[in-house]
Amino acid sequence: MDDFREFTGNSLEEAKEKARDYFNSNHIIYEMMPPKFLTVLTGKREIRIKAKKGEFTAENQEYKNKARELLEQIIRQGGFNVTIEENVDDEAIRFNLCGDDTHYFTEGRGRLLDSVQHIIVKSSRSENNDINLIIDADFFKKEREEYLKGYINKACTTVRKSNRPYILKPLNASERRIVHMFVKSEGDLESESIGDGLYKKVKISKIRPRENEPVSS
Repeated sequence: MDDFREFTGNSLEEAKEKARDYFNSNHIIYEMMPPKFLTVLTGKREIRIKAKKGEFTAENQEYKNKARELLEQIIRQGGFNVTIEENVDDEAIRFNLCGDDTHYFTEGRGRLLDSVQHIIVKSSRSENNDINLIIDADFFKKEREEYLKGYINKACTTVRKSNRPYILKPLNASERRIVHMFVKSEGDLESESIGDGLYKKVKISKIRPRENEPVSS
């Protein structure tokens, strides 16, 4: 049985929020849908998704438990005075560190935080895990996510006006994921990661018409 329902909004977050309200759950599974033909003609930016209530599987529960155990071990062996808050929503399993020593994790653009997350994901994830894992500290990444969305929005506007690609500064894996999801929700743009290593640049460009496909004026 297909439990997906369609939701629309002026932004991806608005469409997702409607889905969360409908299913009365913070954990949803959603897929982007192409804009309607009328939306393309009028230039109105309406985001369409199909979503259903997500099920937190036994594999995801095992992943969460193992990841938390590793995080607690790192905190204990490092002697950090922090506690762990956890939350699960449609984006990810989130562990937020709170306490006197969170500044060690957030200094230098959160490089220690990124390293800890990278180690835990690599050590805990299995092929059956389909959910993202985010390690945060005093909601440092959450605040940066809001800043990043503004940065991406300006970049998208620049691409449309200049008709040329725009390359973002180096970002970690979680930040690149935000970029790719944001750009995909725009409908007329595409993105790709460039480079190697933990921090990579992302190029945003207009979607090129396929061969034999008419170009709209």
